[in-house]
This record gives sequence, structure tokens and C-alpha cells, in this order.
Amino acid sequence: MIGIYKIVNKVNNKVYIGSATDIKKRWRDHRWYLNHNKHHNSHLQLSWNKYGKESFDFLVILECEIINLLTLELETINKFNAFDNKFGYNVNDPEHTFLNRKHTEETKQLLSFKKLGSKNPMFGKTGDKHHNFNLIMSDEQKLKISKSKSGVPTNKRNYSKLKPEDVINIRKLYNEGNITQLELSKLYNVSDGTICMIINRKRWKNLP
Repeated sequence: MIGIYKIVNKVNNKVYIGSATDIKKRWRDHRWYLNHNKHHNSHLQLSWNKYGKESFDFLVILECEIINLLTLELETINKFNAFDNKFGYNVNDPEHTFLNRKHTEETKQLLSFKKLGSKNPMFGKTGDKHHNFNLIMSDEQKLKISKSKSGVPTNKRNYSKLKPEDVINIRKLYNEGNITQLELSKLYNVSDGTICMIINRKRWKNLP
């Protein structure tokens, strides 16, 4: 099951919000690390140690498409105030803290632009309404565009510019083991070589 879940402390009602391409597997991972006192979230780990495993519920909030996981996860974290120490456990989570700092309203809008067809704000816009209106291209640029539309190899096509949020989500999705590097390259419109470098941390080494 792909979607957003929460871990609820039944004693104080604090929540941890997370996302996964296989929620049940992620829950098993959470429980293993918590039971062995090795969870990456120290705040959640301390509460688990204090109140015991019987005091926590694991619940599904919603199901969604893979491409929407990150955006919906952050929206849900904000909805439950899980970044606030009084209400949630995401405050001390390295990955979520980084995303909270970087994921601005502008970035959310840019992520939503990945949707194709009529859901894209540029769909149907021509002439002076299109963002490329009056754009002057060199012969070399025109040639590159022409080749990109004629079935050239993957390593010669135009790559989309990845955001920090995309890199984090790519690593997260791949580590769950339910999606291949090739599938990720198609999902984010980049080469499989780029995905490989992200996963092996040869690029964007500073990101979680």
C-alpha cells in the first residue's frame, strides 16, 4: 500500500507522520528499530521507551500515487502540527526537519507542475501567453530540441532539474525496495545514470 501513515501515542496523543511505498513493511521497520532502541528519531524513541509499545497505534491516513508522496506527507505533517514538539514527533527527525526548512510554497507549486496534460498550468497556452514566447534560440539549441524529439538515447535527452526534495524522495523510495532505478528515472524524467549517482551519494552528498 502506497500512502501516508501515522504512529500515535495513545497516552499523550502525539503523532509521527510518515510515507511509504509499502506501509506495512515500513511499520515493521519502525517497530524493529524502536524495539532495539536504534530508531533514527530520538524523540519518538524516548517516548517508546517510556510508555511501551502497547501505548502506540500504527494507522493509515491516506493512499496516494508515488509522485505525490512527498507533498502529501508534508501537508499531513503540517495538518497534525507534527513539527511542533507539543503535538508531534517529526520535530527531531533529520529528514523531515530538512524538508520543513526547504519545502516552500514556491517549491510545492513547482512540484505540482510535473503533472501532465490539462493539469499543467502551461497546457493549451500559445502565443504571448506561453512562457517561451519571444524566446530566441541558437541553431545548436534548435538541433538539440529536434534530437530530443526523435528518439535519441537516454543519455542525450534533456534532463529536468531536480530539487532537494526530489533527491530525498528518490533515495527514500529506492531504499524501500519497491521501485527500480529505471522506474525512478522515468518518474522524474532524468537519466538512470543520474538516479544511480543520487542513490550511491556521488551527487547531492549533503542531503539526507
